[in-house]
Amino acid sequence: MINILLSQYNFHDKWANGSVQKYIDTDDKVAVIPFSFNEKLIGNATEWENAYNKNYGKYYQEIVEPFLQLGIKEENITLLNFFEDKEDDMKRIIEDSNVVFLTGGLPDMAAKRILEKNLLKHIDNEDKVIIGASAGALIQLSNYHITPDKDYSEFMYLKGLGLIKENFYVEVHYAETDLQKNCIQRVLKEKTDTVYAIKDTGGIILDNNIITLLGDVVTFKEMTRINGNSARPS
Repeated sequence: MINILLSQYNFHDKWANGSVQKYIDTDDKVAVIPFSFNEKLIGNATEWENAYNKNYGKYYQEIVEPFLQLGIKEENITLLNFFEDKEDDMKRIIEDSNVVFLTGGLPDMAAKRILEKNLLKHIDNEDKVIIGASAGALIQLSNYHITPDKDYSEFMYLKGLGLIKENFYVEVHYAETDLQKNCIQRVLKEKTDTVYAIKDTGGIILDNNIITLLGDVVTFKEMTRINGNSARPS
Protein backbone atom coordinates (compact mmCIF):
# COMPACT_ATOMS: atom_id res chain seq x y z
CA MET A 1 0.00 0.00 0.00
CA ILE A 2 1.10 3.53 -0.79
CA ASN A 3 -0.08 6.19 1.69
CA ILE A 4 -0.09 9.87 0.83
CA LEU A 5 -0.80 12.36 3.62
CA LEU A 6 -1.70 15.99 2.88
CA SER A 7 -3.25 19.06 4.44
CA GLN A 8 -5.05 20.33 1.34
CA TYR A 9 -6.42 19.13 -2.01
CA ASN A 10 -3.49 20.61 -3.92
CA PHE A 11 -1.25 17.67 -4.76
CA HIS A 12 -1.46 18.59 -8.44
CA ASP A 13 0.60 21.72 -7.74
CA LYS A 14 4.27 21.91 -8.67
CA TRP A 15 5.61 21.01 -5.21
CA ALA A 16 3.91 17.60 -5.30
CA ASN A 17 2.67 16.56 -8.73
CA GLY A 18 5.87 14.97 -9.99
CA SER A 19 6.20 12.72 -6.94
CA VAL A 20 2.51 11.81 -6.75
CA GLN A 21 2.33 11.14 -10.50
CA LYS A 22 4.70 8.20 -10.04
CA TYR A 23 1.96 6.37 -8.18
CA ILE A 24 -1.01 7.28 -10.40
CA ASP A 25 -1.72 6.02 -13.91
CA THR A 26 -4.03 7.91 -16.23
CA ASP A 27 -6.23 4.81 -16.55
CA ASP A 28 -6.66 4.43 -12.79
CA LYS A 29 -10.04 4.49 -11.13
CA VAL A 30 -10.50 6.66 -8.04
CA ALA A 31 -12.95 6.01 -5.20
CA VAL A 32 -13.59 9.17 -3.19
CA ILE A 33 -14.90 8.60 0.34
CA PRO A 34 -16.34 11.94 1.55
CA PHE A 35 -17.46 10.69 4.96
CA SER A 36 -15.84 13.39 7.10
CA PHE A 37 -18.78 15.80 6.88
CA ASN A 38 -20.42 17.53 9.83
CA GLU A 39 -23.89 16.05 10.29
CA LYS A 40 -25.19 19.49 11.24
CA LEU A 41 -24.39 20.65 7.71
CA ILE A 42 -24.91 17.41 5.76
CA GLY A 43 -27.55 15.26 7.35
CA ASN A 44 -29.53 13.81 4.46
CA ALA A 45 -29.33 12.88 0.78
CA THR A 46 -30.34 16.34 -0.45
CA GLU A 47 -27.66 18.09 1.58
CA TRP A 48 -25.13 15.50 0.39
CA GLU A 49 -26.03 16.32 -3.23
CA ASN A 50 -25.62 20.04 -2.54
CA ALA A 51 -22.12 19.31 -1.30
CA TYR A 52 -20.87 16.62 -3.70
CA ASN A 53 -23.09 16.42 -6.79
CA LYS A 54 -21.10 16.46 -10.03
CA ASN A 55 -23.13 19.28 -11.56
CA TYR A 56 -23.69 21.63 -8.64
CA GLY A 57 -21.99 20.27 -5.53
CA LYS A 58 -20.11 22.90 -3.54
CA TYR A 59 -17.05 20.68 -2.98
CA TYR A 60 -17.07 18.48 -6.07
CA GLN A 61 -14.68 20.44 -8.27
CA GLU A 62 -11.97 20.94 -5.66
CA ILE A 63 -12.02 17.20 -4.92
CA VAL A 64 -11.71 16.00 -8.52
CA GLU A 65 -9.49 18.77 -9.90
CA PRO A 66 -6.15 17.35 -8.69
CA PHE A 67 -6.92 14.01 -10.33
CA LEU A 68 -8.01 15.66 -13.56
CA GLN A 69 -4.78 17.64 -13.62
CA LEU A 70 -2.83 14.39 -13.18
CA GLY A 71 -4.57 12.88 -16.20
CA ILE A 72 -7.33 10.81 -14.58
CA LYS A 73 -10.55 10.72 -16.61
CA GLU A 74 -13.52 12.25 -14.80
CA GLU A 75 -15.67 9.22 -15.57
CA ASN A 76 -13.17 7.15 -13.57
CA ILE A 77 -13.72 9.19 -10.40
CA THR A 78 -16.59 8.03 -8.19
CA LEU A 79 -17.78 9.69 -4.98
CA LEU A 80 -19.41 7.31 -2.51
CA ASN A 81 -22.80 8.58 -1.38
CA PHE A 82 -23.15 7.84 2.32
CA PHE A 83 -26.92 8.25 2.25
CA GLU A 84 -27.89 6.62 -1.04
CA ASP A 85 -25.32 4.01 -2.03
CA LYS A 86 -25.84 0.46 -0.85
CA GLU A 87 -23.05 -1.02 1.22
CA ASP A 88 -22.30 -3.71 -1.36
CA ASP A 89 -22.05 -1.06 -4.09
CA MET A 90 -19.60 0.95 -1.97
CA LYS A 91 -17.45 -2.13 -1.46
CA ARG A 92 -17.49 -2.90 -5.18
CA ILE A 93 -16.48 0.66 -6.10
CA ILE A 94 -13.56 0.55 -3.67
CA GLU A 95 -12.43 -2.89 -4.82
CA ASP A 96 -12.55 -1.80 -8.47
CA SER A 97 -10.47 1.32 -7.75
CA ASN A 98 -6.71 1.73 -7.80
CA VAL A 99 -6.79 4.92 -5.72
CA VAL A 100 -8.85 5.76 -2.63
CA PHE A 101 -9.19 9.41 -1.66
CA LEU A 102 -10.22 10.36 1.89
CA THR A 103 -11.53 13.90 2.20
CA GLY A 104 -10.94 16.56 4.84
CA GLY A 105 -13.35 17.47 7.61
CA LEU A 106 -14.01 15.65 10.88
CA PRO A 107 -11.64 12.67 11.25
CA ASP A 108 -13.53 10.92 14.04
CA MET A 109 -16.76 10.98 12.04
CA ALA A 110 -15.01 9.76 8.89
CA ALA A 111 -13.50 6.78 10.70
CA LYS A 112 -16.80 5.99 12.43
CA ARG A 113 -18.75 5.99 9.15
CA ILE A 114 -16.18 3.88 7.31
CA LEU A 115 -16.39 1.27 10.06
CA GLU A 116 -20.18 1.55 10.18
CA LYS A 117 -20.36 0.67 6.47
CA ASN A 118 -17.85 -2.17 6.91
CA LEU A 119 -15.50 -0.69 4.32
CA LEU A 120 -12.16 -0.89 6.10
CA LYS A 121 -11.07 -4.31 4.86
CA HIS A 122 -11.80 -3.21 1.29
CA ILE A 123 -9.72 -0.05 1.70
CA ASP A 124 -6.88 -1.81 3.53
CA ASN A 125 -5.38 -3.41 0.43
CA GLU A 126 -1.67 -3.50 -0.33
CA ASP A 127 -2.31 -2.85 -4.02
CA LYS A 128 -4.03 0.49 -3.48
CA VAL A 129 -2.82 4.07 -3.28
CA ILE A 130 -4.52 5.80 -0.34
CA ILE A 131 -4.54 9.60 -0.48
CA GLY A 132 -5.95 11.68 2.35
CA ALA A 133 -6.12 15.40 3.05
CA SER A 134 -6.38 16.79 6.58
CA ALA A 135 -8.88 14.44 8.29
CA GLY A 136 -8.21 11.98 5.48
CA ALA A 137 -4.54 11.98 6.43
CA LEU A 138 -5.15 11.57 10.16
CA ILE A 139 -7.47 8.58 9.91
CA GLN A 140 -4.90 6.61 7.93
CA LEU A 141 -2.82 6.42 11.11
CA SER A 142 -3.23 3.84 13.85
CA ASN A 143 -3.60 6.64 16.37
CA TYR A 144 -3.61 10.41 15.98
CA HIS A 145 -3.95 13.58 18.00
CA ILE A 146 -6.33 16.50 17.62
CA THR A 147 -5.05 20.02 18.13
CA PRO A 148 -7.91 22.28 19.30
CA ASP A 149 -9.55 24.27 16.50
CA LYS A 150 -13.00 25.50 15.44
CA ASP A 151 -14.33 21.92 15.37
CA TYR A 152 -12.65 20.47 18.46
CA SER A 153 -12.45 22.41 21.72
CA GLU A 154 -9.75 20.35 23.40
CA PHE A 155 -6.65 18.29 22.74
CA MET A 156 -7.31 14.58 22.43
CA TYR A 157 -5.95 11.29 21.15
CA LEU A 158 -8.16 9.22 18.86
CA LYS A 159 -7.92 5.85 17.14
CA GLY A 160 -7.48 5.82 13.36
CA LEU A 161 -8.06 3.10 10.79
CA GLY A 162 -4.58 1.62 11.10
CA LEU A 163 -3.75 1.78 7.39
CA ILE A 164 -0.33 2.93 8.57
CA LYS A 165 0.75 0.45 11.21
CA GLU A 166 3.77 2.29 12.61
CA ASN A 167 3.71 4.66 15.59
CA PHE A 168 3.35 7.57 13.20
CA TYR A 169 2.04 11.04 14.11
CA VAL A 170 1.38 14.13 12.01
CA GLU A 171 0.13 17.66 12.58
CA VAL A 172 -1.94 18.88 9.62
CA HIS A 173 -2.39 22.51 8.53
CA TYR A 174 0.77 23.41 10.39
CA ALA A 175 1.06 27.20 10.61
CA GLU A 176 3.76 27.46 13.28
CA THR A 177 1.32 28.63 15.96
CA ASP A 178 2.22 28.33 19.63
CA LEU A 179 -0.80 26.09 20.16
CA GLN A 180 0.34 23.67 17.48
CA LYS A 181 3.91 23.67 18.77
CA ASN A 182 2.73 22.95 22.31
CA CYS A 183 0.53 20.08 21.14
CA ILE A 184 3.38 18.62 19.11
CA GLN A 185 5.67 18.74 22.14
CA ARG A 186 3.00 17.00 24.19
CA VAL A 187 2.77 14.20 21.63
CA LEU A 188 6.56 13.87 21.59
CA LYS A 189 6.57 13.59 25.36
CA GLU A 190 3.67 11.14 25.64
CA LYS A 191 3.53 9.04 22.46
CA THR A 192 6.41 9.10 19.99
CA ASP A 193 9.84 10.48 19.16
CA THR A 194 8.86 12.08 15.82
CA VAL A 195 5.99 14.26 14.60
CA TYR A 196 5.71 15.45 11.01
CA ALA A 197 4.06 18.88 10.76
CA ILE A 198 2.47 19.26 7.31
CA LYS A 199 1.87 22.79 6.07
CA ASP A 200 -0.81 23.58 3.50
CA THR A 201 1.71 23.15 0.69
CA GLY A 202 3.20 19.97 2.07
CA GLY A 203 2.70 16.24 2.10
CA ILE A 204 4.19 12.86 2.95
CA ILE A 205 4.44 9.70 0.86
CA LEU A 206 4.92 6.38 2.65
CA ASP A 207 6.10 3.71 0.24
CA ASN A 208 6.89 0.56 2.20
CA ASN A 209 9.79 1.56 4.46
CA ILE A 210 10.57 4.85 2.72
CA ILE A 211 9.15 8.17 3.88
CA THR A 212 9.37 11.05 1.42
CA LEU A 213 8.49 14.57 2.50
CA LEU A 214 7.01 16.86 -0.15
CA GLY A 215 6.98 20.64 -0.04
CA ASP A 216 6.58 22.30 3.34
CA VAL A 217 6.90 19.70 6.08
CA VAL A 218 8.68 20.25 9.38
CA THR A 219 10.00 17.26 11.30
CA PHE A 220 9.98 17.45 15.09
CA LYS A 221 12.19 14.97 16.94
CA GLU A 222 11.82 15.14 20.68
CA MET A 223 12.64 18.79 21.43
CA THR A 224 14.51 19.48 18.21
CA ARG A 225 13.05 20.78 14.96
CA ILE A 226 14.61 19.55 11.73
CA ASN A 227 13.76 20.63 8.19
CA GLY A 228 14.30 18.05 5.46
CA ASN A 229 13.16 16.61 2.17
CA SER A 230 13.27 12.91 2.99
CA ALA A 231 13.68 10.59 5.93
CA ARG A 232 13.63 6.92 6.82
CA PRO A 233 11.60 5.64 9.76
CA SER A 234 13.67 4.62 12.76
